[in-house]
Amino acid sequence: MGFSGGKMHEQSLSAMEQHDHEIHWRCPQLGGEVPFRYCRKLNEGLPCARLVSCWHTVFNVGAFLERHYDPAQLEAAWNRPRPEKMAQLVELVQRAKGK
Repeated sequence: MGFSGGKMHEQSLSAMEQHDHEIHWRCPQLGGEVPFRYCRKLNEGLPCARLVSCWHTVFNVGAFLERHYDPAQLEAAWNRPRPEKMAQLVELVQRAKGK
């Protein structure tokens, strides 16, 4: 699942997954609709760096992050270098194909 340790594994998945099926109108990276689950797991199991700016109008995403991730996990997510858009799209296509 990616990142191990920290609060993420101490919480029940059902509490963490409570918003997973909510759809954001448009992902600035992909250009289309995405569920919260995608944004929550984008960085090898850690949230997308844009999670707060994209989801803050839908629900209290700050409280969600504090409940489910520790500061070290969030620091790792926020400071991870973002891949180039084309590389990211190729990776997403490969994941979708099951490779």
